[in-house]
Amino acid sequence: MLNGLYVATSGLMMQSRRVENIANNLANVNTAGYKKDVPVFTEYFPTEKEFPQNFIRTTDYNKAMNSTVKMSENKTDFSIGYLRETGNKLDFALTDPNTFFTVDTPFGIRYTRDGAFTINENNELVTAEGYPVLSNIDDDNPQPIVLPDNYTVSETGVILVEGEAQDQLGIAYFEDTDNLQKVGHNLYAAVDVIPEQAENPGVTAGYIEGSNVNSVMEMVRMIDAMRGFETYQKVIQSIDSINGTAINTVGKSV
Repeated sequence: MLNGLYVATSGLMMQSRRVENIANNLANVNTAGYKKDVPVFTEYFPTEKEFPQNFIRTTDYNKAMNSTVKMSENKTDFSIGYLRETGNKLDFALTDPNTFFTVDTPFGIRYTRDGAFTINENNELVTAEGYPVLSNIDDDNPQPIVLPDNYTVSETGVILVEGEAQDQLGIAYFEDTDNLQKVGHNLYAAVDVIPEQAENPGVTAGYIEGSNVNSVMEMVRMIDAMRGFETYQKVIQSIDSINGTAINTVGKSV
């Protein structure tokens, strides 16, 4: 019965991971530009290295009794969130889901979808944490954006004054968002990839992109995960009770 206990425990851990994931998504339902995480689970089978005899590893009994569940990855869903009009000239949203604002942090260049910016004492465009928003990343040495008076921003991120281009927001384009890793503060680090300046990111001034978390759907998933957790708890308790009964019965008979 120990094999069944292992399988049930892996299921219990799976549901626990789901609950943690959903709780984190719900906690960020009002975070601008937040992208929800979706855990991906796969079935684990004993490997060839552990059991070189293929005929044992592939038997129906082995698959039924020794297969467990593991979380293979926590995948980020980069689908675009709703756009909310704020009327604030320092707020910007991107309509291309593969594009990100480029910011300079003490830990290096990072990327974000949160366009709720402010300006610092140097009139530089910065994030809520004070990290400068950089200019065109295709330049050799992108600099913090300094906003001039009476500016407008085009859909391509060009900063205009009376129709004349003054600067351009550094907006990175990632063909594959799987190369992005969450590092906290609504920021992403690029892993083994160097992005290019986005050609048409669809910059929308005066708007903020909301979280792409659907609170109703997440609550439904939470209920499902909690019920699954309780079910696996009962299975483990039942197996433990059966084991105890078997031990006591066998012990008395001997």
